[in-house]
Amino acid sequence: MKTVKIMMLMLSTIILGACTAETQIIPQKVNLSQLQHNWKLTHVDNIQLATVIKSTLKIEADNKTSGNLSCNSFFGEAKFVDNQLRIEKMANTRKMCDELKNSVEMDVSEVLSNWANVMIDNETLIVSNKKHSLTYQLADSLN
Repeated sequence: MKTVKIMMLMLSTIILGACTAETQIIPQKVNLSQLQHNWKLTHVDNIQLATVIKSTLKIEADNKTSGNLSCNSFFGEAKFVDNQLRIEKMANTRKMCDELKNSVEMDVSEVLSNWANVMIDNETLIVSNKKHSLTYQLADSLN
C-alpha cells in the first residue's frame, strides 16, 4: 500500500511539473513583402465567418492598402514595424450595414487602424491585438 502511495505521489509530481513547464514559442520574423497580397477574412476571434461576410485586405508593393471591412470599402497606407501592422490614414465608405456585418466591420476596423501583431504561416495571416484576432487566407488559394 505504501508503494502505491509513493507511486501516486511521484506521478502527480511529474504531471504537475509538466503542466507548469513553460514552452517558449519564438515568433518568426515577418517581412512586409509576405503581406503584400490579396487576403480574405475567414475568422474573427477564431470563429468562422458566415458566407455573407466578404471582408478583404489588399496590401500592395507601395504599401497602399485597400479592401472591404464587411459592407464598406476602405483604403489607407500600411505601416509595418517589428511584426506589427497598422493601416494609417484609414478611410472608409459609410453605408448602413446589418447587425452582423456591422459587428465584423467594427472589429476589423479597430484591429487594422491600431498597431496589431502579425503572424504568417503558409497561406494564413493572423492580425491580432488585445481584443480581437483576425484570420485571413490568401485570396488566390480560395478558388
